[in-house]
Amino acid sequence: MLIRRTIAAMLTASVLSVSAVGSAHAARPTHPPGQAPDNPGERPLTEEEQAASDRKVRAAAAYIASVDASGSTLMSLSCVAPNSTDGVAGATTDSTTQACTVPQAYLGVAARDQLKGHYCGPAVGQVIANYSWAMSATGNKYSQGTIASWMSTDVKGYTNAPELEYGLERATAGAPRRPANWDWVVTRLLDYDGDGILGDELQNFVRSNISGSKMPLALAVKPYDVNGKYHLSSWKKPVSSPGHWIAAYGWYSLWAGNDFSRIYYTDSSRDEGGSTGKYWDPTRHLAEMIRVHTGRFVW
Repeated sequence: MLIRRTIAAMLTASVLSVSAVGSAHAARPTHPPGQAPDNPGERPLTEEEQAASDRKVRAAAAYIASVDASGSTLMSLSCVAPNSTDGVAGATTDSTTQACTVPQAYLGVAARDQLKGHYCGPAVGQVIANYSWAMSATGNKYSQGTIASWMSTDVKGYTNAPELEYGLERATAGAPRRPANWDWVVTRLLDYDGDGILGDELQNFVRSNISGSKMPLALAVKPYDVNGKYHLSSWKKPVSSPGHWIAAYGWYSLWAGNDFSRIYYTDSSRDEGGSTGKYWDPTRHLAEMIRVHTGRFVW
């Protein structure tokens, strides 16, 4: 595992430093009261990994506080509705650049189909690596097999969050779109502000990464569990899945507590029960799909 670095420098010059914010957000606890410190489905984070996650959570809170206070919620990203390849419910359609009447931001990623049934992690790694290296819509910086070797996917038959984080470090090292002093970290989606809601936390983390750092995120979800409350719009029917990785690349609307707030993502599962392309789902739905799985994401 690479040596962890502070991530405050990753944010744009307009972002306030964590120490300068001085708000309740900047002092969020590592593990909110009444919640387990980690999900037993994956190994616990090391002290170093947890410290890196805590720093990034605080930096994200500082970023959100600064842009909300200044009113500059859109930053400098174009508001372009991305495309869909499968045309299922929740997918997006091609669009030209439009005025951002609703706060929103997207990154220019291209979806990739996973080459093996357990390659959702490497496919997400390929999407993020291609974006980081500014590859064309059809070009790949690294093969999924190479990324899978970095993520130990074939060894385990699946991809855990710490291994996916390591693979992203390798796949984006030296990339032109990777911010200086950037550090990929694993974070648990928790109710840090104690309001009983996870959707607001997720929306702000996505906003911070995409609008502040201009980098995608990797989300671990239960895609369509037969007993689940929500499912990915890219999956048409229930599937017995051990879990699934998707790449978040856009957000729509500040947190509203309803289905109006959205997250845009790529899926890679055309041959595994889902679809391959670009889609969106309400943030509160995705937050629940993360919670009932490992509760983790990589950003």
